[in-house]
Amino acid sequence: MNDNYTENNQAETGTEKRTAEKLPEFYSKRLILVFSGLFSILFGTVLLLSNLKKAGEKKGIYQVLIFVFIYVVGIIYTIQSVKAASNWSIPLNILGALILNEYFWNRYLGKDVEYEKKSWIKPAIISMCISIPAFLALVYLS
Repeated sequence: MNDNYTENNQAETGTEKRTAEKLPEFYSKRLILVFSGLFSILFGTVLLLSNLKKAGEKKGIYQVLIFVFIYVVGIIYTIQSVKAASNWSIPLNILGALILNEYFWNRYLGKDVEYEKKSWIKPAIISMCISIPAFLALVYLS
């Protein structure tokens, strides 16, 4: 009877440990997509990099940085070469965000990873503090 009590006690302790473990706080896939579309793929990348850093995925961080560098240079080169209108930037940023989410997120964080959603307020304020002056500078310098 004593052995049975010990086994039940250990099983309950294991269950309590799993429920007591706090889920990591990540910026959501949707937030990465929205920030990439509204601001730039660079802003969505920063959110994903924050998630990867929290998860300890150094290899993922390096691969995302290499991808985004090549992707942004490719976008700039393509738009300049074809003399495409600037209205292509939003769809191209969203395409990049989809690649970030569907390839890099799924590969390094896991498609079905459980997490707590991290607040979007701080990244939104920072993004606006960067984007508004940049936009105003473009308007006034043009």
